[in-house]
Amino acid sequence: MKVPAPEVLLALRAPNAGWLAAMICALDEAERDTGFSDTQRALLHRLIDAGPLSPSIVGAAHERLTRFEETLRATDAELSDHEVAQDLINAGFERPKLTLCVANA
Repeated sequence: MKVPAPEVLLALRAPNAGWLAAMICALDEAERDTGFSDTQRALLHRLIDAGPLSPSIVGAAHERLTRFEETLRATDAELSDHEVAQDLINAGFERPKLTLCVANA
């Protein structure tokens, strides 16, 4: 079921819409990840519809989120290391500065 954009935009203007905004951003990030499957999406819908979550589910989710964040940090560090290496390589190969000279004969 499609949710009308004006309804969501109006809801996001409310002073207490912080968690709604956080959940929308998290869902957007998940949608961009090819690993977020239709099965996971269906499970998320069921969890939202079911109401309060059990402490065991919340605890397991916190543990998994910690591992997920560590993976993201490691990936970010690898990308940063790669960028630093590229900067060092590029620094050694500065483009020569050319000067245009005109000789009047």
